[in-house]
Amino acid sequence: MIVFATCNRFPEPTPSLDLLLAAVRAEGVAAGWAAWNGPGQEIFATAEAVLPVCCWDYQGETERFRAWIDVLEARGIRLVNSAPLLRWNLRKTYLLDLAAAGLAVPTSFHLEAANGDAIEERLRREGWESAVLKPVSGQGGEGVLKLDLVNRASWQLGAHQGQEAILQAFHPEIGGLGEITLLFVDGVFSHAIKRGLPPGEWRANHQYGVSVAPVLAEPDLIAAARRYLDAAPQMPFYARVDGIAGPDGLMLMELEAIEPYFYFELVPGSAERFARRLTGHL
Repeated sequence: MIVFATCNRFPEPTPSLDLLLAAVRAEGVAAGWAAWNGPGQEIFATAEAVLPVCCWDYQGETERFRAWIDVLEARGIRLVNSAPLLRWNLRKTYLLDLAAAGLAVPTSFHLEAANGDAIEERLRREGWESAVLKPVSGQGGEGVLKLDLVNRASWQLGAHQGQEAILQAFHPEIGGLGEITLLFVDGVFSHAIKRGLPPGEWRANHQYGVSVAPVLAEPDLIAAARRYLDAAPQMPFYARVDGIAGPDGLMLMELEAIEPYFYFELVPGSAERFARRLTGHL
């Protein structure tokens, strides 16, 4: 059986996962789901393969999630995206690795212990008016802050204070351009989605009112996105490349190789393509 991991916060399959479950079963392969942090863990122990594609609550218990991955690996349970790849992608320090490989990402700094003085010093050193502070592990835009130097006196770092974090250059052009998200299966481009941001918004996450629609991706854009996958420690079986497509090309915002939403419901046939490649891969 192929098992798709959900989570306690969102335990039931999404519309996208429902389509994928049906497509895998249509290939003659049993498929099920269970929350990674819920009851019913025995389903993972007997799985032919596990995909943690709906684990959207690990930010609050990252070490527990990492330990869950470690246990599956130790028991010889196959993770379709391998355990080393998941651990690499779990920490946003992977962006520094991709930058070191010469790929375009927002200028990023790893803070061992975030504090206002260190952040202010970095902004002044870089000549930035604004920056984005992110948890070193997280998803869905949770805990992400935009810090404006002009408002330094009112910064509230909250849970970031004294914790590992990633500090990035702020790219205001995302407000007008939106974000392009390109999905790949077994290294092959599947489909693309455009996420449009409402006026004044800078976060391309569903809870901030973004619009989503399928778009055609030009070959040059697909090739640019594929280069980020090539630079990963291993080629992901599934991955989503999220970025800003501007006049100078693609700039990566996130490479999602753990729990990307696939938007199968927006692109007819995409769940079936994924299922065929998945069952063939196994």
